[in-house]
Formats: sequence, structure tokens, C-alpha cells
Amino acid sequence: MPVRTLILLLGLVASPISALAEDAADLGPMLDKIRKGSPAECVEVLKKLTPGKEERAAKPIAIRLVTETDAQAREELRAALAAYKGAVLVQAVKTGFETKGVTDDFRLMLLELLKDEKSETAVNLVGKVAFESEMKAVREAGQKALVAYGDAAVKCAMSWLHAEQKIATEAVGVLQAIDTVEAGKALAWCMADGGEKELNRILKITSKTRDDAVTAMIAMGDEAVPGLLAGLDNLLTQKWSSYVLQKISGEFYTQKDKAGWLGWWKRHQAEKAGK
Repeated sequence: MPVRTLILLLGLVASPISALAEDAADLGPMLDKIRKGSPAECVEVLKKLTPGKEERAAKPIAIRLVTETDAQAREELRAALAAYKGAVLVQAVKTGFETKGVTDDFRLMLLELLKDEKSETAVNLVGKVAFESEMKAVREAGQKALVAYGDAAVKCAMSWLHAEQKIATEAVGVLQAIDTVEAGKALAWCMADGGEKELNRILKITSKTRDDAVTAMIAMGDEAVPGLLAGLDNLLTQKWSSYVLQKISGEFYTQKDKAGWLGWWKRHQAEKAGK
């Protein structure tokens, strides 16, 4: 290969690398202005960024958004952060959420930013807003967001059944509102027989949480049935599973008569299908 051709080829390879290095160098001062610049300087820099492209800027934007008080800067920061998607957005929001001084305004903004993100990390962040926030209105907004996730939020909501009673009761409410078979299975897990000590030892829940789950599953009706039928196979959950099935169906098969319950469920589904 001629030397001139080789030099040209090396130049083509080196050019993108050089460009990337220059871009990284240019971004450094911009990130500093996002972090520590005045509101006007921050806004000026944000307008120069390509929306959703400069991934290194996502976390500084989220951190600045937590404490920024200037209205225009806050709106520009929010819009800039919302332009990111997927893991970049989720990790940036997580970083902001874990920043000292996080406010309820940021928590509520988090719910809007993550409404289309259903990764476990995103759902768990929403769960923290839903169950850890001091303000009831903020918790309610978070719980509404969890319900909107549907089955993606079941695992998260179920994990809060072990929390203090007020929060455990709210977690039951979220699962009831999700109102799917998967949510019913999560609540069926609470159907253990026994007193307060046994429930705490075996499931780390209270009798009040079990009672809340019973009420919720009766209200859910058909969506609760598959979980309850599965509960008939376990000596620990047979009694309460049968009780809730009786309330839902109006039938009186015993906790030992799974065949009877399966027969009723088959007939019931056929009736619903108009067969």
C-alpha cells in the first residue's frame, strides 16, 4: 500500500476519535455551568445541548433540578431531562432522587418523568415516592402511578406489605386497584392462618394486613380466584382462601374440596363467556 494512501486511511480513523475527544472537552465547561452556573448560564447551556443526546449531562441536570428555584431554569432543566429515555433517564432521576434536599416537587416530577419507564429500577423509585413520602397527597400520587404500571408494579407493591401498618394497608389498596390476576396472587399470599405472632414469624405481616387483603380480594372478585385456588394446596392458606372463595362465589365448598372449587370456576368462566 502506498504511504500516501496509508496516511489518508489513518487520518480517517483518527478523525472521529479526535472529534469525540474534542466534544468531550467542550462538554466539560458546559457541565460545570449546569452544576454551578447562574440560572441564566444554566439555561444558555441547556439550549445548546442536543435534546436527549449528551448522556453525560443527564445526571448533572437531574441534580441541579432538585434544588433550582428559578422558574425558567427549572422548566428548561425539566424539559432537558425529559428528553432522555430508558436507562439514561432512569439512572439520572435516581441520582437526583438520592440527592440531599430532594423536595416533594421533585418527587412529583419524578412520577411524570418515569410514567413510561417500566424497568424494575424505575418502578421501585415510584414505589419509594408512593410509600415513603411524608405528605399523603404525594404518596397518593405515587400510588396512582404504580396502579398505572399494572402488573409491572405488583412485585414492588407486594414488598411494602411488610411495612408499618399504615403503609401496608396502602400497599394492599394499590394491589386491589391494579386488579389483575397477578395482583390477586400477591394478595393471596397473605391468606395465612394463625394469630399475630405466627403471621409475623412466617410472613412478616400483621393480622390487619391479612384482613385488609381479605376485603380487597372479595372486592376484586374473579381476578382474585386463581391465587385463591392455588392457596387451597397449602395447609397454611387453605382456610382463608376457602373463606374468600365462598364470599366471591356464594358457594360453600370446603377448604379440602378443591375439585368442587375447580368445578365451580370452570362453570363460572363458561357462563361469563356465554357458553
